[in-house]
Amino acid sequence: MEDIDLGDRRGLIDLIYGQPQKGEVSDTPSASSNTLTPLTDHTTKKPKKEKSNVVCSLSTAVMLFLLAAAAVLLCGFAAYWLTRQQFESKMAALKYVPQPRRNLSQLSKEADMYEEEPPMDGPTVDELRLPRNVEPIWYNLTLKTYLPGVSAIANEKNLTTDGNIMIKLRVLSATDEITLNAKDLTFPMDYTKARILTDEVPTKFKREATNDTSDDQTPEELTHLMTNMTNMTTTTPAPVSQPALQMHDAKVKRIFYNATLEKVVLFLDNALLSLEEVIVQLPFSGRITENSDGLHHSTYRTRTGDKKILSFTNLRPGSTRSIYPSLDEPQFKAPLSLTIIHPKGTVARASAMEKLDSLPTEEPLWDRTSFEVTPALSTSRTGFTVSDFENKESATKTGMKVRIYSRPEAINSTTFALDTAVKALDLLQEYFGVPLKGDKQDIFAVPTLDDTSMSGQGIMFLPEQDLLLDPSTNTAEQRVKIARAVTRALTRQWFGNLVAPSDWHALWLNEAFAKYMEYTLLDKIFAGDVDAKSYQTGDSVEPVLVDDARSSSHPLTLNIETPAEAEEILDKVTAEKGGAVLRMLRAVVGDETFQEGVKNFLTTHANGTANYTEFWDALDNAVGLKLNAWDGNKFKTADFAEKWILQMGYPVIDVYRLDARTVELTQRRFKLDHLTPERAKYRNALYWYKWDVPIFHEINGEKQDMVWLHEAVRLPLNLSDTLLINPESLGYYRVNYDEQGWIAIADLLQKDHQKLPAAARARIVSDALALAEGGQLPYERAFAVISYLPKETDYLPWTVALRGLRNLYNRLSKTELEPKAKEFVKEKTSQLFTSLDLDNLSPPDDSKFLESQLRKDLAALYCEMSPEECTKKLVAQFETNFMTPCKDNEVASDCSKVPSFIRSWVYCAGVSEGGPQEYEQVRKFSINEVDSAEKRRLLEALTCSRDPRALRRLLYDSIHTGTSPILKSDVQSIVESMNNQVVGEEVVSDFVLDNWRDLNDRFALDKATLSNILGSAIRLNSERDVKQFERFLTDHKSTTLGLRVLKLQLEIARNQVQWLKTNKKTMKNLLSSRRSEKEL
Repeated sequence: MEDIDLGDRRGLIDLIYGQPQKGEVSDTPSASSNTLTPLTDHTTKKPKKEKSNVVCSLSTAVMLFLLAAAAVLLCGFAAYWLTRQQFESKMAALKYVPQPRRNLSQLSKEADMYEEEPPMDGPTVDELRLPRNVEPIWYNLTLKTYLPGVSAIANEKNLTTDGNIMIKLRVLSATDEITLNAKDLTFPMDYTKARILTDEVPTKFKREATNDTSDDQTPEELTHLMTNMTNMTTTTPAPVSQPALQMHDAKVKRIFYNATLEKVVLFLDNALLSLEEVIVQLPFSGRITENSDGLHHSTYRTRTGDKKILSFTNLRPGSTRSIYPSLDEPQFKAPLSLTIIHPKGTVARASAMEKLDSLPTEEPLWDRTSFEVTPALSTSRTGFTVSDFENKESATKTGMKVRIYSRPEAINSTTFALDTAVKALDLLQEYFGVPLKGDKQDIFAVPTLDDTSMSGQGIMFLPEQDLLLDPSTNTAEQRVKIARAVTRALTRQWFGNLVAPSDWHALWLNEAFAKYMEYTLLDKIFAGDVDAKSYQTGDSVEPVLVDDARSSSHPLTLNIETPAEAEEILDKVTAEKGGAVLRMLRAVVGDETFQEGVKNFLTTHANGTANYTEFWDALDNAVGLKLNAWDGNKFKTADFAEKWILQMGYPVIDVYRLDARTVELTQRRFKLDHLTPERAKYRNALYWYKWDVPIFHEINGEKQDMVWLHEAVRLPLNLSDTLLINPESLGYYRVNYDEQGWIAIADLLQKDHQKLPAAARARIVSDALALAEGGQLPYERAFAVISYLPKETDYLPWTVALRGLRNLYNRLSKTELEPKAKEFVKEKTSQLFTSLDLDNLSPPDDSKFLESQLRKDLAALYCEMSPEECTKKLVAQFETNFMTPCKDNEVASDCSKVPSFIRSWVYCAGVSEGGPQEYEQVRKFSINEVDSAEKRRLLEALTCSRDPRALRRLLYDSIHTGTSPILKSDVQSIVESMNNQVVGEEVVSDFVLDNWRDLNDRFALDKATLSNILGSAIRLNSERDVKQFERFLTDHKSTTLGLRVLKLQLEIARNQVQWLKTNKKTMKNLLSSRRSEKEL
């Protein structure tokens, strides 16, 4: 056998598949042979023979040598002529085939100049995690909340809490220390107030040592005991004279609070024995903060000008420890009995149904509400609130109570959200096949909550603008927004509460399913009027394909050991990519099989904890033997899926034509640039950035069976055939055709774009522009592909095209090519824009939803390119339908006649074209506004001012505490909006960096919000900006370390600088040329 060059990829392919002869069709390889598999010599080694003496004369040896040399020369000569003949014959047949492209995945030499971020100083993972010497059996919490404005409260007690926690623990190993998580809590100096108790619970009440308690028994068994325990105030411990409670021999001799480790340690004078069960009683005090996690407070105004305050929980990983001492790690699950003492005139609601509601206490200004015992939950899956909200109520088919709460003046706008929540719960119940624990779901419309939702067992907090539907401004866009928000929050009742993650590294699955179901249910909620698949592609998948192509992205999960690491991955990439990967997985295994696997997983692990690997097992059981993997063996979900979740990024599929009847597909990682290396912990990916890729494809419009791409795969394809890969965007990857393929696609789009489905056209446009941006496709070719756009009318192709056109314009907006870039965008959009009516962009019909989305996006871009054509209409609306009818009114939402879907544009145009009087009027409206969505529109309108002094004053009010009417939840939207304005863009970045210390001080304990603000504020447009920003990071290393968003902005800026260096000349030629794009 000839020697094999393992570095010769082409030779290996031909060796495995066989050389196709001239005029012969190359068959598609089977699933078991569609990858490049190394050859291995499996021959059995024979035992060595004893050497024998062989005698050979010199003349004989010389003769044998000469004969061997002649044979080698003859074989080489024959092989040369035979291979040359075959090579020349094949080249004659393939003379039209371009040379294979080189792999473009090499790291730029410039990458070496960027230093790796040093590790942050601080405690180790082992120091941060709790010891495994105890585990919780149940919690009993009494909490008194001091909310100002309702009852007379001493100033020093405003926005504070007093609490008393009782935790029953099982001792797993003998110890004289009990360690709990605690953050920003204070404890009594008198150690005798902390007690170790025992109860006399019968043996049948005791749980198994695995902490896997039957939820059918535990709450009922605990109810009697906990009822007695809750008869206490927050200052008087539960009496120990009850028969069920006794003082333990071990006493607390010292309490030590470690703020750095977020722990409180109770040191005992005697050791607790292994398998002993004890009750820890510990009084404490805490705060109701303005931060976005823990026990949070929010304010709103009534139409009479009164200021109201409510408190609610936002329990992110590690947040519960700032509310009460607990074992605040996801693997610890236990029931919770809760009593809240709250100001008279307010209502308290929590995860469980209220048992005793607003009963008077011995203190005349306070009420007490007690709740049923929850199922066993991890601490982050509970929640509660105190407010003056009112509610509307309905019920599902199974009798579960659904209640929507809002501020009293908005309660009539919650009807649609309530009806949608009931419908969504019924649909989720049907899809998942497993009932929820509990008998109610409470949904709160929080006025000043940012664009996130917070969910606990049986209780959810959503932004008011995601739940309220004003009947007078009812649009399809608003209804779809409400349905998405409600479905996303309710899905977490199954993925997160019914089945809790076994540890932080399993959190991604909850976020992914919430995003996946958010779109999946739309078609059923709206009876097919919303094309949910196209909507998810344009609204979710396309944006994350951009974010995940950067070095600053991250895998969906890795070894996550701390709350900070868990918080880092709970971002848009995790949710959006997770939803896209689940959609791809469903396409691979089939809809029914996927749903069966989901049901298996939830049924098996209901009311318990699970890792995402157990979801793979459930899917494997559903798939059975119905599907093979790339190697022909039984499909294993873990082998396929973990390459997508444990690695950042995704592949681009390269399509090469091998001969007149065969194409070959290979894969490599897609990146927008190679300037910035990944962070060290992600750089050497577990699978070296290779994936098992499901190739969904069509030939001549006919859907083909899916094939696997592991290393390479060949497909039969005649020269006259049209191949489309990933035409429905079900696969999470991009596609790069060879030159002849792109030419044929561009020609087809020009001649008759309707021959290709809208989803396929969108995939082609998106990939062409992204590949050109990443330097992997000439811009001449990408421009030829999108030259057909003036004839396009469908939502999805235009959605991706508008995003690409805006990106192209933004890249050139600070150069001398900006006017030509603007004309180029206008040329592509003008034909469709002329048919738009600014007063009727959002029709009420649900079936027109995607059409209305396209109209708004198109109008926004065109007005940005041609402000003179839009401003006149918008300013007229501002004067006629806003300033005039609101002349004698203080609340804009009560008097504005501007259609809701263009109010932001109208208000912005009015402030931009107006003077100090218009600015001041809008500012006053923003202070007095009661509707949160309208308030945000008014605040964002202020950022449109052309007065730099007014903009700086607005930013100053945003980042400084005190008497400013601007809440922390509004700062990000203000900064983001200002950065999109002509004058504001010149102000905001410098202001944020110049006032970094004040900004960091205000958000020091709220890193999530700070990251969002920085991501919206920092925009670097030149090499000079980049150098200044790098100097800023060096000067403020101690306060910026760990803020990943700053590295992202730096990566984007470096990419922009390099892109201009590489493409500016090409863009100048393309935008200046008058040649038809069809000729490119």
